[in-house]
Amino acid sequence: MIDQYLSPAELKRLLTALMVVIGFIFIAAFFGFTVLPGLRYQAHTLPDAPVQAVQGETGWLDPTDYPAMAREVIPPIDPRTVLTPNPALMARGKAVYAQTCATCHGPDGKGDGPGGTGLNPKPRNFTQGTAWKNGTRLEDVYRTLDEGIKGSSMVSYNYLSKKDRMALAHVVQSLGTFEHGASDPKAIAALEKLFASAGEVIPTRIPVGRAVDTLTREYAQTHPVPPASTPR
Repeated sequence: MIDQYLSPAELKRLLTALMVVIGFIFIAAFFGFTVLPGLRYQAHTLPDAPVQAVQGETGWLDPTDYPAMAREVIPPIDPRTVLTPNPALMARGKAVYAQTCATCHGPDGKGDGPGGTGLNPKPRNFTQGTAWKNGTRLEDVYRTLDEGIKGSSMVSYNYLSKKDRMALAHVVQSLGTFEHGASDPKAIAALEKLFASAGEVIPTRIPVGRAVDTLTREYAQTHPVPPASTPR
């Protein structure tokens, strides 16, 4: 029996710690399945232009371990500054790629990143022009970043701003020297309208892991575990 190995004080301390862990699991589950569905992103407006909130699946508390992000209001963007690659846009896209994509797709886009080792299907090799699920044109890559690919580990990156997603799309295309195909004029016109007609709100995002860590730390500070008594 466990009481043969632990003193009553040590057993009490162990049970207290276990209750703390169970309590935080319950809190995380409560937030994830009860509170969060009602905390959907809200639309905001700017005085001179409509602003559309980025839509997510779980609200501000995100189960994916993305970096925490502060709320940001972005006005409409001149399409000419994002639909054609330029040095500033490419530099931004490379920074975003290194932070969000290289782990699985590899630094050179060959699908050989350490994070993709156990994935099935394997991460896309951007240097090869075959078997792309949504296609290789600019609008196709942007769509993949916006929606993700069902049945794969490629999730939606709509938590990024539209400009960052477009910068990332240009970088993804630049990793392959093959012909990516001519864009559909209607699709490009739709993208131009998307960037020019409405701004967006990037809401605050807090990964569940960080939220649980914060709650655990705050709870430990307000409910310290008493030290174990010295056995006599």
